[in-house]
Amino acid sequence: MNNSPTWGRLLCILATSLLLGACATQPPQSSVAAIEQQLSEQYPGLDFSAMEKSPVTIEKNSTVGLQQTLQILLSHSPQVRMQLAELGIADAQTLQAELIENPHLSIGALKPEDGGRWQLDTSLSQPLLALFTRPLRRQLAQENLLEAQLQLQGELQHLIVKTSELYFEAVAALQHCEIQEQMLQAAIARQQLALSLYRAGNMSENTFLAYDNELRRAQQQIEKRQTQAYEKRLELLNFIGLPSTHALDLAAQLPLIPDETFSHSQLLVTATTNRVDIKIAQQQQSILDKRQQLVRQQNGWRDINLGVTAEREFNGAKNYGPELEFALPLFNRGQGKLATLDAQKTKLDARIQQLQLDADSEIAQALNLLSSARAQLTILQPALTVAEKRVQLSNREVNFMLASPFELLNIKRQQIQLAREFTDSLKDYWQARARLELAIGETIPQPDTANKHEHAQMDHSKMDHTEMNQSTTDDSVTDHSAMNHSGHSSEQHSRQEHKNHQEHNHD
Repeated sequence: MNNSPTWGRLLCILATSLLLGACATQPPQSSVAAIEQQLSEQYPGLDFSAMEKSPVTIEKNSTVGLQQTLQILLSHSPQVRMQLAELGIADAQTLQAELIENPHLSIGALKPEDGGRWQLDTSLSQPLLALFTRPLRRQLAQENLLEAQLQLQGELQHLIVKTSELYFEAVAALQHCEIQEQMLQAAIARQQLALSLYRAGNMSENTFLAYDNELRRAQQQIEKRQTQAYEKRLELLNFIGLPSTHALDLAAQLPLIPDETFSHSQLLVTATTNRVDIKIAQQQQSILDKRQQLVRQQNGWRDINLGVTAEREFNGAKNYGPELEFALPLFNRGQGKLATLDAQKTKLDARIQQLQLDADSEIAQALNLLSSARAQLTILQPALTVAEKRVQLSNREVNFMLASPFELLNIKRQQIQLAREFTDSLKDYWQARARLELAIGETIPQPDTANKHEHAQMDHSKMDHTEMNQSTTDDSVTDHSAMNHSGHSSEQHSRQEHKNHQEHNHD
């Protein structure tokens, strides 16, 4: 038989397929707008549209609060860009599921046994399996896209909470530096007073050396605090996507705790509804259901091809007509795939139960930390007030030569230590509150009363040591230059700290 194609009809079918394929070609549609809307409802003060924009210039010489820091994270952090790219991959996979499988063109060559010219045998076919399962595959792709959106939402929530924790640590480290500076001033005052008494012959050398060493210890501590503050600052800058040389002026003090109470049961209900990891597990259940339907539907249409065949006999006769090819589902009916999906659904049920238990435990831990920090602050607040009052009374007693200046400096030291513990408790409260927001899957609005508090409680460590009347010693005959404390002076530490800020915090 002489085979040759009916070129007109075949080319017409091929051209039609190519035309349909060209019409179906389109770029992926970004679904990040849906995530921005959901996150904007959870975090009303943030502009999530900045994630898709180019980084903006940050204003210099302006104090940056927590909200501004989170906004910098959204607009500058490479971690946010990487998460958006993951969503772009899911968008592309959704587009791929919309497309129809390409038609198959086969060309064969035949040569007559008794000689003669070569004859061509051509056929064009279209796979039917992808065509008939296309609606279900589109639904499965949409489910996968929704899972990717939930994963992006969860990752952004983790980034926001981590940024909040780093911000509170950085601000607390700066407060510790300020408090430690007050401790250094007190140590300098003690050492200078001891030097005056020692030169006047009213203090032994052994006692004076003890005060002198205490000053060095205070200088060592402030160096450590400054190093820790710089490290916390670098960690925050790196996390939000800024270089180490960027000038970022953080708030001087942590905010005081608001008057708020939480219900464990209500928070657990909120977590069950809003937690992204629980939503992802539930979404994966829906995906497994769709996959089961797809496997069952493919079983009846497995390996089916519909095509057109054209040939010409050696005697010149032309033959053409449809062609149908399919596999008989005798052995492989997808039993293993269905069993795997059933096992995965059972695993997901257990995972959802474990996630709910984890949410309950995380809420309980966060509430316990909040309660502990609040209790500490409740104790420290009046203690700071009492310490401040004692400093005032002791200062008056020293002025009337009724008490020792050393006792006044010891009381002042206790006050500074209380201020340091107050700062630590404030930091613990705000970090625990950020973890609680992550545990329930949404932000917790602060009461309006929180903005009415002042930070005077954090200023208990400030005292003008020059007001102390040291009339018990003759400072006029004291030659301070005889003792070389140029390496310990607070003025030098202030200059060094300023120099460090100039070196590391310039834009």
